[in-house]
Amino acid sequence: MAANVGTMRSQLQSRRAAISEEIWKENHMRTGSKKLAMLLSDQQSRKHVELEAKYSESKIQHLQAELSRINSNLQAYQSQSAVMTQVPLIPMAFKTTSKVSFTSAFSEVAQRHYHVDPASIHEAIQEFQDLRDSIVTVSKNSTGLDLLCNYYKQLNIVSKRFLDKRLKHGVAFPWFDAISGTLASQQSAIYEKAAVLFNVSSLYTQIAAQQDRSTREGLDVAICNLQKAIGCLEYMKDKFSHSPTKDMSSEMLNLFADLMKAQSHELSMWETEILAGLQTDIVSSIGYAEKTKRVSESYKAVCEQVDEVSMKGYLPACWVAIIKIKDAHFRGLSHYYAALVHLMLSDMFRQGGHISEAVRTEMHFMYTDTNKELFSEDVKDHNGFALSHLDSACIQSEYATKYDRLCKDLEPLKPLHQLLTVTDELNQIKRQEMANIESNAVCPSSIQPAAVDLNPPPPDFSTVRTHDGFKALGPLPSFSAENSWTVPRTVVLRKGKSGFGFSLKGSHPVSFFDIEEAGPAKASGLQRDDWLLSVNGQDTRYMNHAEVVTLVKCCKDEIKLEVASPTLSAVPKTA
Repeated sequence: MAANVGTMRSQLQSRRAAISEEIWKENHMRTGSKKLAMLLSDQQSRKHVELEAKYSESKIQHLQAELSRINSNLQAYQSQSAVMTQVPLIPMAFKTTSKVSFTSAFSEVAQRHYHVDPASIHEAIQEFQDLRDSIVTVSKNSTGLDLLCNYYKQLNIVSKRFLDKRLKHGVAFPWFDAISGTLASQQSAIYEKAAVLFNVSSLYTQIAAQQDRSTREGLDVAICNLQKAIGCLEYMKDKFSHSPTKDMSSEMLNLFADLMKAQSHELSMWETEILAGLQTDIVSSIGYAEKTKRVSESYKAVCEQVDEVSMKGYLPACWVAIIKIKDAHFRGLSHYYAALVHLMLSDMFRQGGHISEAVRTEMHFMYTDTNKELFSEDVKDHNGFALSHLDSACIQSEYATKYDRLCKDLEPLKPLHQLLTVTDELNQIKRQEMANIESNAVCPSSIQPAAVDLNPPPPDFSTVRTHDGFKALGPLPSFSAENSWTVPRTVVLRKGKSGFGFSLKGSHPVSFFDIEEAGPAKASGLQRDDWLLSVNGQDTRYMNHAEVVTLVKCCKDEIKLEVASPTLSAVPKTA
């Protein structure tokens, strides 16, 4: 069962990648046709070329519609046991990419910038190449997550070595928009990092969607992964800007983060209550009214964003419909439980009871502002409040049902239809029970949403173990893309009366500190801050100060040094 669902997800991801490639090709065809049409003077030929451009435009629209249907297939991300029992979560779509070749570019940088033989880093390049190739298609589970995190952290090292724009490395990273399939390619390690982190976020949401939330363990795992996704998205909003694709724009990152917050609130504040078993006392019902109001407010914030003009036609219709359904559904539930509170109070007063201090306190928290009728012991007042809340619950239930019926992509989601049907029936039954009950006309205050303390963790790659495969280039941070130095040169010194005429400082690499004016070092052209790369053919770049000093002292009359002069960017500042 689980294997079948995994296979389905893999097939959808493969098809998504293929569609993105086709959209890119058709975009090139359309652009080329339009440019050619402008150059043609023959009217018949121009019409033929313009027809080709229209055909490409039509094909792009068809491909994007198919991509939207793939993104709307929420059941593919559910576990087989949960497809018929729980309403699916909305996971973020995965960005697709093409393979990138590093061999030629990195070899050229190694020779031109680091002054080393490219053969010395051939295996390291191939290892990184294989790692980059592996993220083109990753499994939608913890193994795939580990792979993405490993590449992201390894990319931090490699970017310091090769991917500085000043090196003009020529490596372009192609990524397709996760929703529209539009291609954007940039020679930027920051863009590559952002795209990978976007997919880490997406994978967290997909893992959350796969959980069977009918168990406490499955529910906790889903909540945990949604919060990790939020942490990644919040981090991206702070660290990455000016995205060439809409899916990583500031407005979309905001929308994704708010959507995951809403779903996290739904699971942590409502589904946990259902799993524990709903209670029927007044205080519990007040809590349910506040919590469902919080969930509805979270979805309302997302609704406001999806209704923006810039979002029209971009997001899958299925996503938009579910967001609006849940806003209305939980808003209706909030009114329903508020109605139950007042009906229980009405029954209690009818039997001669009195409102307790605990209930009075909770009532103060339940409403944004309170009026004297809320705490009266008049049965008719509370019947009026209950009736008003039930009317609102019925209206919201109608809205949710309407959105459900209008979206054809939701037809396979039977648990959603069942939920809305049951909720509507409960509202109608309770409303009919109050048909002949006397009540006062009252206007209830707005229900106060429950307070929420959501602190999503920022992305943490500290547990990911990586290594620098490019040590042949020299130790970081000195031997990096942002620094530069002269071509290494060999200097042979013969010991004078006071030695070789220099002292050393620092480590990794050691550099020259004091050069005696009349000594052999000065005569050979050595300068303060020059790097010492080797002594008598022994590599000293990774040695500390004491090790190099010991090595120099072992030399008797003559010493052969390999040195390089760093530019100002590589010279440490001194006080």
